[in-house]
Amino acid sequence: MGPGSVPQWTGPTERLVEDVMGTTHSLKSRNSLAVLILMGLPLVLCVWPGAAEAQQASGVISNMAGRVEVLPRGQTTWQSARPGTRVFEGDQVRSFAGGNAELRLPDTSTVFVAENSRLAVTRLDFDAKNQMRSAFFHLAAGKVRGIVARAAAALVQTRQSSFAITTPTAVAAVRGTTIYASFDPTTNTTTFLVTDGVAIIRDLATGQTVTLAAGQAVTYTPGQPLSAPAPATPAQQALITAEANPAVPGTASVLNAATVIVAPADVVSVQISPPPAPGAPPAILVTPAPPPGPTRDASPFKK
Repeated sequence: MGPGSVPQWTGPTERLVEDVMGTTHSLKSRNSLAVLILMGLPLVLCVWPGAAEAQQASGVISNMAGRVEVLPRGQTTWQSARPGTRVFEGDQVRSFAGGNAELRLPDTSTVFVAENSRLAVTRLDFDAKNQMRSAFFHLAAGKVRGIVARAAAALVQTRQSSFAITTPTAVAAVRGTTIYASFDPTTNTTTFLVTDGVAIIRDLATGQTVTLAAGQAVTYTPGQPLSAPAPATPAQQALITAEANPAVPGTASVLNAATVIVAPADVVSVQISPPPAPGAPPAILVTPAPPPGPTRDASPFKK
């Protein structure tokens, strides 16, 4: 029998079993073989659902424009992205001038990466029904918009699931549906704007916390206290929600850096979980550090 050939049910049952099993034992009848097959069937049925449930969650780039690249977890070579590219926990996405990408999550929540931006996927945890348990993202430079799906927003508001965006200086725990975040690596300035729902903003260094309601914005620069939440001015809202995101002087160095520093997912979980741990600054993690991830095969910024 040649490699890859299929056994033919033409000879005696005893000979067929010897050929397939590689043994000198023989079966007395076709009924005995059928019994063995039926005995093994429940084991297959038990293993198959488990394998499906163990499949790792991922986002999919649903729309994009211009030059966008993905850095798979544990690798050092960026890969060109295209619609349909899967992005897993630990991966990073960067966009250059004129480029942008929308990352669609399993529950239809989305994260939009504007031009001149670099985003790391810190955690993607969804259950077998694609319901969000936690989704964390780190903005190393540039601008993003996060929209939490309505069904997931209900879970987020009751803290049954978590959606958060961090920058090198602050973290936003989203309790609604739509948040914008920007980070200027030249001045280390973070800006958050909420247009729907509520977000809890926390200074990673001091633990100071403020709450943003819809229509409010907050800006933070290290060494200064978080500004009091205030209604976003028309100019401020236009700047952060605009599709364009001109590069500031420090953007290129961040986009092209071999590694970026992010708050690990377990630290983010502590930071956004009440009550917050007072006074202790978070640990940091240099990425890419984890082992390689699984084999893997333009949306407007302003609605």
